[in-house]
Formats: sequence, structure tokens, C-alpha cells
Amino acid sequence: MQLKHIYHQLDKLKKEAKVIPLKHRDKWVIFSDLHVGDRSSKDDFLTNSQLFINSIKYYRDKKFKLFLNGDIEELQRFEYKTIFEKWPDLYQALDQIKEENGLLKTIGNHDVEFSFNDEIGLNFPAGQSYIFKHKKGEIFLFHGHQASTFYFKYNKLVGWILKYLANPLGINNYSVAHNSRKKYQIEKRVYHYSVYREIISIIGHTHRPLFESLSKAERLKIQIENLCREFAREKDDSRLKEIKKTIKSHKKELKKLFKKNKFESVPYLYNALVHIPCLFNSGTVIGKRGMTCLEIENNRIRLVHWFDKKLSDKYLNKRGYEPEQVDDSQNYRMILNQESLDYIFARIKLLS
Repeated sequence: MQLKHIYHQLDKLKKEAKVIPLKHRDKWVIFSDLHVGDRSSKDDFLTNSQLFINSIKYYRDKKFKLFLNGDIEELQRFEYKTIFEKWPDLYQALDQIKEENGLLKTIGNHDVEFSFNDEIGLNFPAGQSYIFKHKKGEIFLFHGHQASTFYFKYNKLVGWILKYLANPLGINNYSVAHNSRKKYQIEKRVYHYSVYREIISIIGHTHRPLFESLSKAERLKIQIENLCREFAREKDDSRLKEIKKTIKSHKKELKKLFKKNKFESVPYLYNALVHIPCLFNSGTVIGKRGMTCLEIENNRIRLVHWFDKKLSDKYLNKRGYEPEQVDDSQNYRMILNQESLDYIFARIKLLS
């Protein structure tokens, strides 16, 4: 009964979504979960703030349009007026990309106050959801909290606790992103809904990057399998040594993930008969070692990791990846995965 209720909510959300044609030449970058606060030590956005602002300048120059997929301002902890006044450099960067290229925004559970408080100013176009209309199918973009029954019952209570108890006491933000069980439950619901409707869904909310319905651990397993196949065919000794080192590095990373989170070790995460690449998640801007986003360009979709060398340089020597330094700065952009949208839609249609 609960799943039927969730499907009804998502159908309503999809029906009310504004449709945006997605042409081959269109370029979009999708970020979510900035949780921008008051620029104090209680502001989760503070650590990666300059990295994010620099990335917006990069995408503006590359003629990308910006899609902000919910939980941009942290209105459960701070007043919007305070946030806006404390971050003039952020809003200036967003204004520039909006004016030059374009900007869209969805409302999440941490900034849901935009939906019902007329006294709060809203600088950018915002809706609950959007649909990118691709020639092969639909890409459904929404924050993701709409797949949670908890949100509808308790979101206002959570907001009150954060603002009037946690904030004065200096307690860090707590969300579904810190609860593995709730995180996977939400993803599972959106995944099955997307399979049912034969669409691509792009969410945020859980702070966990997903590409083609796969987590980082699942992607690493596939990479290891592909490297093993390449090793069996390879004749060059130097390449064979490189493959062995990369596999060893991936295995080490997998062990860390399994130790940290038991859910990562569960095969067939969404209990599907076959893997269907319908669910994507842009991750979060407030990651400990950088931030992630999704790019759509030239009919391809990419999962991208951004990091600041001053905060974390571990990725510079990471085997299997090629970080790109941005404008002689300490900032790096690194593609984690990419695939053709035509190919993804073909698999969805054939496997759903």
C-alpha cells in the first residue's frame, strides 16, 4: 500500500513537471544539496564553497546551463535573508550563469519553505520537478524526498529541531544522507518507479552519487571485471603491470567501502532481475573530499568529481582516473563515468 502511495505521489509530480526539450547541442550541469548557511562553522557549505563557485565559473565559460536539484539553501537552520547577505560571491556567480547560459532550480526538503512562504525572495526559477524531453525518452528531475513518507509526516518537525535546538547547540546537520537504511529505501523506490515508467530519473537528497543505478562499489566491481578481461587479452608487459596495479587499487578501495557500509556489499542492490540503468544521483556539494555532479553534453551523460588539491590530493595518484587541472588552480575535475543517452534509453526500453 505504501509503494502504491509513493507511485501516486511521483506520478503527480511528473504530471506537473515543466517539460524542457533536450537537444543534441544542449549542455547541462546538475548539482544538488549545497545546504548553504550563514558562512559560520555551522555552515556545511563552507568547506567546498570556493570549489563550487570556481566550478560555476568553469561551466559558465563552457556554455553549460545550470540545474540546481534541491536543498540549495539550508532553510531548516538559517533564515534566507541571512544566507543571501553572507554569500554575495555565490549569488553573483549564480546570477552570471543564469544571465549568460540559463539556470533552473528544484525545491528540496531543506528549502521547502520556498513553496509556502511568500515573504522569502526567490532569485531563480524554481519548481518541484522538471522533465528533459530527449528524442528517445524522458529524463525526470526532482530532489528525491518525494519518495519518502517520512518527509510528508515529519519534515516541519525536523526543521524546528534543527533551527531551535541543534543550531544553537552547534550540532551538525543530520539528514537521510547519514542513514544508510533510509537512503537505500528511497533510491529503491525511485528505481522501481523509473523502471515501471521506462524513464531516467535524476535525484539528489541521499548525497550518494549514482550512475546507471550503480553505486561506487558496484561500479568498481564492473571496472575490475573489465580489467580482468583486458588482462587476459593484453600482450604488452608494461600495460599488464599497470592493469595489475589498478586492480589492486580498486580492490583496496572496495574493502574500505564494505568496512564502512554493509549495504555496499549487498549484490543486486535494488533486488532487480536484471540491472536497468534508469537511476542517477548527482551526489552532493558538501562531500568530505570534494563534490560530485552530473553533466549532459553532446548526447552523453557523465558523473564528475571535483576536488581541491589543498584539501585532498589522493585522487591525483588514483589509478584508472585522469584528473583535469582547471586554469592552473588547485581545483581538479575528474570524470568517473560516462555513457551515451541513446544507449541508456535503449537498455531501459529493452530490459524494463
